[in-house]
Amino acid sequence: MTEDWPTLPLRTAPMAAESVDSWIEALARRYRLAPSLLLPALGLSTQGRSINRLVKGTSQEAWRRMEAAAGLPAGALQTVQLAGASLRTTLVGGGSRFCPRCLGENGGRWLVAWRSNWTVACTRHRLLLHDTCPSCTRTPRVYLPGGTTELPPGTCAYQPHRRAERCGTDLAAHSATTAHPAVLAVQTWIDDLHQAADHASDPEAAATLTDLPVVAYWLMAREEIDWQARAAELAFDRTPTQATPVNGRLPRLDAALVAGVLDLARTVLGPDHDAGVTALRDLPHGPARTGVMPAGMSIPRWHAMRGPFPNRFLRAVDPGLTAMDRLRFKSPTPAAEQPTSRGAAERGRLIPHLIWPDWAGRLLPVSGFHPDLFRATAATCLLIPGTSERANHTLPNRFNRRVTPAHVSVLLQGFGDLPAPTLDHVLTAFCRIATYLDTAGSPIDYQRRREQIPAHPLITWAQWRDLACAANSHPGESPRNGESSHGRYLHVKRHLLQLLTGADLGTPTHQFAFTRSGDRSTYADFTAKLTLPLRAALTAHAERILAELGIDEPATWSPPADLAQGLVLPGTDTTALDNDTIRRIVVDEQRTARDAAEALGVHIEHVRLALEHLDRPQRDWKPRALPVTWQRDQEMTQVATREFFAREYVLGRRTLNDLAAETGYHRALLAKAARANGITLKKGKAPVVDDPAWLRDQYYKQRKSTSEIAAEIGTTQMTVNRALHQFGFTPRPPGVHSTPQMMNRLDGRLSVDIRAAVDGGLKGWERLHRFQIAMAFPTLAAAAHHLGINPATLVTQFKRLEGDIGAALFHRSTSGKPQQPTKRGRKLLDYLTKEHILKHMAQSIPRHELAQLSGHEKAGASEQFPRPRRPISPFNNIAVTRLPITTAMLALLNDLLTHPDDQCYGALILTRIRRDPGNIYEQLKRLQAAGWITSRLEDDESWNSRATPGRGPGRRRTYYRLTPAGQDATLHETARLAAKPPRQRGKRKQDESKPAQHQ
Repeated sequence: MTEDWPTLPLRTAPMAAESVDSWIEALARRYRLAPSLLLPALGLSTQGRSINRLVKGTSQEAWRRMEAAAGLPAGALQTVQLAGASLRTTLVGGGSRFCPRCLGENGGRWLVAWRSNWTVACTRHRLLLHDTCPSCTRTPRVYLPGGTTELPPGTCAYQPHRRAERCGTDLAAHSATTAHPAVLAVQTWIDDLHQAADHASDPEAAATLTDLPVVAYWLMAREEIDWQARAAELAFDRTPTQATPVNGRLPRLDAALVAGVLDLARTVLGPDHDAGVTALRDLPHGPARTGVMPAGMSIPRWHAMRGPFPNRFLRAVDPGLTAMDRLRFKSPTPAAEQPTSRGAAERGRLIPHLIWPDWAGRLLPVSGFHPDLFRATAATCLLIPGTSERANHTLPNRFNRRVTPAHVSVLLQGFGDLPAPTLDHVLTAFCRIATYLDTAGSPIDYQRRREQIPAHPLITWAQWRDLACAANSHPGESPRNGESSHGRYLHVKRHLLQLLTGADLGTPTHQFAFTRSGDRSTYADFTAKLTLPLRAALTAHAERILAELGIDEPATWSPPADLAQGLVLPGTDTTALDNDTIRRIVVDEQRTARDAAEALGVHIEHVRLALEHLDRPQRDWKPRALPVTWQRDQEMTQVATREFFAREYVLGRRTLNDLAAETGYHRALLAKAARANGITLKKGKAPVVDDPAWLRDQYYKQRKSTSEIAAEIGTTQMTVNRALHQFGFTPRPPGVHSTPQMMNRLDGRLSVDIRAAVDGGLKGWERLHRFQIAMAFPTLAAAAHHLGINPATLVTQFKRLEGDIGAALFHRSTSGKPQQPTKRGRKLLDYLTKEHILKHMAQSIPRHELAQLSGHEKAGASEQFPRPRRPISPFNNIAVTRLPITTAMLALLNDLLTHPDDQCYGALILTRIRRDPGNIYEQLKRLQAAGWITSRLEDDESWNSRATPGRGPGRRRTYYRLTPAGQDATLHETARLAAKPPRQRGKRKQDESKPAQHQ
């Protein structure tokens, strides 16, 4: 315990920021002892004579023990302790620099700051610090002096090996060197950083001090910088020392050389951001880099840096990076940083699958881009800032299945093809939006909506009809029994889904995905023609959906437009377009949005987005149009109440014809309202049908049967039949042609082939199901035998199926070759496995039969047996083992044939042939085992020449070359494949030459 430690009788108080060895030496001088002899009395080991270890490695308990032994109050050595702990980089060898005048004025007491490698000047005396003793040229204060005699203050205590005498030079009498103003400025900057970091008032100062050694080593490793000349400008009489780090370690540097490095480091790391970026760009040969990190700096050190250097380095190398890397590192913006990928997943929750409409307008160029794919890819680009390279290849597809990394690359390349500086400003906009989402967030969690809203019905037909009619708009045709939503009803569901979730309806697996080529244009016209009252009603309905799901968020939101301030983006602000011109062309002249786009010189999508804010005049509907009849029905519900019928019909004994004549509402509507109010209608003469327009709508448009019409108005079927003849309507043909299967039509969103096979015929679903089963077998005969039917039956059914669809669906089996579906047939089979198709099929085929499909497929698989592969015949006169040669393997062999062996190693070959032959090293091993090629390891001279400074040379290369027999075999296979007829080689070439899909 420190309380029981014996106290020394003579005492000496430490100076502020004094090195602990200097205080121990001053205390030992009072006892006329060598400092090392005083260590046991202070509770320190006599073996711990290293001053560097004593300053930086003394424990808290040892500090308290020294205070007790020296008779000092608790905490008296606190300043000494803190000064030692603040040392971040000490001198190589553990010595100390010194100021002669300071030593002379304070009686030979040494400051702990002099032990720092970054302390180069005394700001009080404006002198350059000395590094060595002028007599023995050794760095002073490496070890505590031993022996039995005391040392005069301020003298050099170096003792040569196995000699009794010490150097003893009076360092206070050393000549002083006036410090250059640049050196004093550097030292003031370092002192300010230390003060701010020690008081924890500036975290950036501590980060800068931590990064300073790494940046200094990196700068000194730049061979194109003449550090000796820089140091000579600061101290003309200095002795040059080594300046280049060896294996990443700092050499023994003098104060002038360190000051020269710090002078440049102060510009790079100083408070002036723009000056730091400019200094890095102005380095000789530019800011050398490997990929996106400084060349020569290790990856752990680069990723561990937290000061301003990574930001400024990325800003400096920004012009030379690819567009993808510029986006990942946010290098076009002041917020450039190393990617972490920590915020990409959270940011994805705040981004819709289609970028916000107003930002789509600002970013979309006039031509060259498909609007939907552009919006989907632009939204995916918002995930890239701050993501690692590995995450960059997986995030797009995980966010939106439609978008791939290739789409992102093509989009950025398209921006790069536009006049400068379009790409710079677009990347800046992406980075600003991403940074805003990471810092300020968004009031909308799109991911939660994408998870919950698809299970919601969104809007029923009755709700849509009421909303549209209330806004004096037509809702379109109502879905018939057993059919899914279509027409305007389908489009309004799509609109609500996009409004709430920003869904990408171009994704094929989406619930309301576009299924036809013109589906997207039809939907875009629908949304563009929505009137402002109807649009407001749909927004209010969307807010009710959110309330039902317990989501307290606004219906829509987008990042503020201020993020585009100062940027010249390739699109336009759709709210600033000439609405008068758009109204004249689209509304008054009834021309297309494309005409308005050409007149204004913008993209058609810009006009469509502008039309969403354009108020359209109310349409005048005909008296029998649905909006008018709906409004009349709403008025009727206010008039034809239960009290009305009880007063007029029951008590007043008036007929429905009388009430119809008085109110102006049709007798059938009044009868329906009476029954809805629980009024029992009187039995009397069956009502007649006297409204031909109403009957035409019921019989032709809604395709109701005469019995259904009769039941609706409370009359007989013969009355309806008579009315058809009286009004001159042509009745539908009797029998099978009037059955629901012949009359009903499938939803237009379904596959064209499925609708062609089912609509207007009987047993269409059964034929499709038979086709599914038969394609699991190698022949039609095997399938017919399994089903227990005649093979001719399947032949007849499939001919009918192919005739309805208008294309061949499968290749018939031949000798030794099983039947296979064509490309059209495979697409049809894929559609038949989708859940919404199975729901339609289940209405015609029992569920238990559909469930047996897997059993049919297993039975069909047991019928198929692969043909044995014919062995490859050997070469006649070439002494190598013959191998199967693919096009990729042939490209590998031709590359070996046309290049010398010192240019043929795996990575280089793979780069040259530009195709993937599988695992190239496995292919090379197969060729070597077969005697086609030989291999050799890289020699030592070439291996060592590729070594990175400060690191090992890495893995040796293996070079390959063709043997003489391998050359003959390669030429033989090349001639053999070239002599094949084009039909044998055409399919492979066609597959390889298919162009990539562009936006």
